[in-house]
Amino acid sequence: MSLVMGGAASIDITASTHVHAWRPGSHSGPPRHRPNPPLVGTRLRHPHGFGAYPHRALVSPLHHRHTKVPPLRASGNDKEYPSTVRAPIPFPEAVGVGLAAAASGAKTALATPSDAWKPLTGAVAALALVLDVAGFYGISTVLGPAEDAGAIGRLFSELVVLTADGACLLLAPLVSLAIVQQVLPLLGEKIFFDGARAAVEAGEGGVEGGMGSSGEGTKTSEQGSSNESSKIQPSSNKMKLEIVDSLERGDGLGLKGITTAASRTSTLASLTASTVPLGAAVTFMPGLGPVLAAFLATTVASYALAWELLDPYFDKKELNFQAQDQIMWANRFALCAFAAPFTVALAVPLIGPAATAVAQGAAGTLMWAVLEPETG
Repeated sequence: MSLVMGGAASIDITASTHVHAWRPGSHSGPPRHRPNPPLVGTRLRHPHGFGAYPHRALVSPLHHRHTKVPPLRASGNDKEYPSTVRAPIPFPEAVGVGLAAAASGAKTALATPSDAWKPLTGAVAALALVLDVAGFYGISTVLGPAEDAGAIGRLFSELVVLTADGACLLLAPLVSLAIVQQVLPLLGEKIFFDGARAAVEAGEGGVEGGMGSSGEGTKTSEQGSSNESSKIQPSSNKMKLEIVDSLERGDGLGLKGITTAASRTSTLASLTASTVPLGAAVTFMPGLGPVLAAFLATTVASYALAWELLDPYFDKKELNFQAQDQIMWANRFALCAFAAPFTVALAVPLIGPAATAVAQGAAGTLMWAVLEPETG
């Protein structure tokens, strides 16, 4: 009995270490060296192989003591920041970059207006006027104070109407621009890429709020760096112009752009709807309440405007909604700072929508300052 048990133990041990026992009385010859022979029907085999790979269910965990198992990674690349655009600019530097891009972009756009300015401005202005009139009428009808309302109730209703009218003034140009961008997309694309070319030709294709030298060093080194930069600038500008031409000739998202626009509209509508109650509540705060409400409404409207102005760039880059959402949120400080002056200008009744074309052209400068990777 001891011999039988010893033989069984020998078989089990050799099976667990991948070695086949050979005895002189057996019909087979000496064992051949075969790497990792399959183990089938062994009594000590674990159904899951002690963490082994699926194609090799092993018996003993000692065999895998030095085996390296690849780490787990999140599935899907939609959680990674798009590599085709520049890395986000940190706060508070991003605010300065956005404001500088707005100033230089507006200056460049006004100096070299695009041929599509008049059609875009006329379409947005007409549609915004219709939305303002309809919005004011609906707000006064629904939210206006009742005839038998008391002093407190009338004051409350008037504050709500005032807040709603302000939101209507901010949102009407944005909604108009979004509609025109979908119905007549070539107008926005023409102005955007003309503005990007004008920014390169005017030397504003790299607005970063302090691109110059720090002032340190000797006069000789400054002269040498300026001479070297003058040699690099023409080739860099040529590369940027080629990038603009390549983007403008691109096919874009095509039919996928419809679903992307629908997702963008839904996201912006949800963001606006979530901030309206907060803005209404802040309005009743004594002192700075109305100022804080106006700041909140302007910030949300600026975020939406920046997304609409960059729609031609995102479309030609073939960035889906997830990528656009990541880029917008990661660069929210720079983009909101850029769009804030144009948002306030667009809210001016009657003449405000005339700034739509200026903002669309200035977005070409924003592309170089915040989104497009540096060249040369």
